[in-house]
Amino acid sequence: MKNVKDMLDNIWEKRKGFTLKKYGIMIALIIISIIISITTPNFLTERNIMNILRQSSIIGVMAIGTTFVIISGGFDICVGSLLALAAAMCLGLQNYMPWYIAIFVVLAMGAFVGFINGFLTAKIKIVAIITTLGTMTILRGITYLYTGGYSIIGKNPDFKFIGSGYIGPIPFPVIILFVMVIFWQFVLSKTKLGRYSCAVGGNKEATRLSGVPVNFYHIMTFVIGGLMAAMSGIIYASRLNSATPLAGVNYEMDAIAATVIGGTSVSGGEGSVIGTLIGVLLLNILGNMFNLLGVQVYIQYIIKGAIILAVVGFDSYSKAKE
Repeated sequence: MKNVKDMLDNIWEKRKGFTLKKYGIMIALIIISIIISITTPNFLTERNIMNILRQSSIIGVMAIGTTFVIISGGFDICVGSLLALAAAMCLGLQNYMPWYIAIFVVLAMGAFVGFINGFLTAKIKIVAIITTLGTMTILRGITYLYTGGYSIIGKNPDFKFIGSGYIGPIPFPVIILFVMVIFWQFVLSKTKLGRYSCAVGGNKEATRLSGVPVNFYHIMTFVIGGLMAAMSGIIYASRLNSATPLAGVNYEMDAIAATVIGGTSVSGGEGSVIGTLIGVLLLNILGNMFNLLGVQVYIQYIIKGAIILAVVGFDSYSKAKE
């Protein structure tokens, strides 16, 4: 039993360490960002920086949940569809109840979807990517049924503050993002939930032998993923004051990309919420710079895909050599 606990401690200590191998891609992207910011005068304006932060809020909140899922050794590709359903429900339910109650209902729905994903993965033993592929399709279909294939338009001006309001010079969704980062980083680094989530992803069998209920913690990471995806849907609906059944398409790819660029290992056991925030910001900075430079969106897709392959390939190669 002592050897098993020592193994868990090694997983935790390894996760906390800083290595150039782990953050080399991030450093390279920061250098590139600095170079292009010098060549693009409009990049460092206050308006553009606030625009980048606001754009980062939706994917950033979603990516926090993705971080927990991947750290525990899972994978969730249904979060984009969950965002669409959450946005549609949040606006639609306001016809029957106050907007703040609608928010709680939608958050509960997101957590429930995450629980279903976690249960099917941990208990029924369906591979996570297949589980979430199925729920992704189901959720998108439910969204079409709920909306009738049309946009839902918001009617409550108070609700719009969540996505469009300001506190001082700072957009409110940016404040939400940073509060969520601080809270969930604390959970990941200072609580049993975070420690055991990393241990499950790092070595599930060793964690099970130490007496940890691995299925419970694996399910909980999916619950967090669903909860954060629903929250991102609420911000999305509030910002646009509308929701369509096509909302959130490919958002899951951006969330996964930000997570792995931020240092979370695709094989589980390593990662941080702060790293994910940096990954989100770097992706949005690159996208913003490409737009300012007039780079076609199709080329941006190619570059983003190449970055994902490079980061994942580097991580996998490093794991194989250990």
